[in-house]
Amino acid sequence: MQRKRIENIPETITREISEKIIRNELKPGERIYEAKIAEELGVSRSPVREALRILEKNRLVELIPRKGARVAEISSAHIEWFYDVFEALYGLAARKVTEKAGEQDRADLGAALEKIEAAASAKDVEKYYEGIFEFAAIGMRAAANPLLAQILMDLWPSNRRIQYATISRRKDTLEENAGFFRKIYELLDSPDEVEAEAAVRAYARNEKQVALEMIYGKKRENDRDGNTKS
Repeated sequence: MQRKRIENIPETITREISEKIIRNELKPGERIYEAKIAEELGVSRSPVREALRILEKNRLVELIPRKGARVAEISSAHIEWFYDVFEALYGLAARKVTEKAGEQDRADLGAALEKIEAAASAKDVEKYYEGIFEFAAIGMRAAANPLLAQILMDLWPSNRRIQYATISRRKDTLEENAGFFRKIYELLDSPDEVEAEAAVRAYARNEKQVALEMIYGKKRENDRDGNTKS
């Protein structure tokens, strides 16, 4: 039991730091100090270092030689790269859900959709955020493709961070956004799985544009290499 607890320390640290980054409690560019985290959590620096390597892989943290770690910026280039991949992979997932989802999968998706629509109506950003990721998780399960699910889970941290950054700023347009999920859900019963894929792709393109406008607007622009331009 003790060994299991120790082995889970890096995972716990990763989760805690991830949530702080996603919710902007740790801001882009902010330094992350191994020693400080280790002291706060009452652990050695070794599991903290391991957690930071995982966070770097998840594109939430940058590890700079001889300088330590800092919270990664959300560059406009990264947003474009992310949503290009999101569109293709979640579009494929929608096709597979249409082909393979059973009655329980559809019932679970319907229940998640109800949560999304209720949260949108109440302008409850936190519950809306939880609802869309519940919907996505059920969809990944219903697609019945473990390899696709694993790839999508690798994108999960970036997905959650970008979505939180935009959803937290658009309380008044949540109902419009929820309309995409309603359309996707209704198309899952279509005999033509291409329609469901097209709906997800449209959602991805919309989310990309919203993210670029909300996070950067016209004030700042990044080139394709992620270098900031004034």
